[in-house]
Amino acid sequence: MGVAMAVATLPSLLKSLRLLPMLLIAVLWLAAVTFMAMTAGILPAMAGGGISLLWGFLLMLLSLLFSGVRQMAKKRYG
Repeated sequence: MGVAMAVATLPSLLKSLRLLPMLLIAVLWLAAVTFMAMTAGILPAMAGGGISLLWGFLLMLLSLLFSGVRQMAKKRYG
């Protein structure tokens, strides 16, 4: 689950969201969730996948919020 959460964190760290890196991240995330399903079972994999997606979504929102605040500060004081 740690790998899935780490992979879900990657989009919030990227400056631009291009198709190829996003596809690579999606494949890595699916591989981590599939590995969880093979080792622990389908229900833990679904829970781990859901938690990691929620984590990635929240970090993405936080990243967008901070970048928006920085842009507003640049426009106002720049």
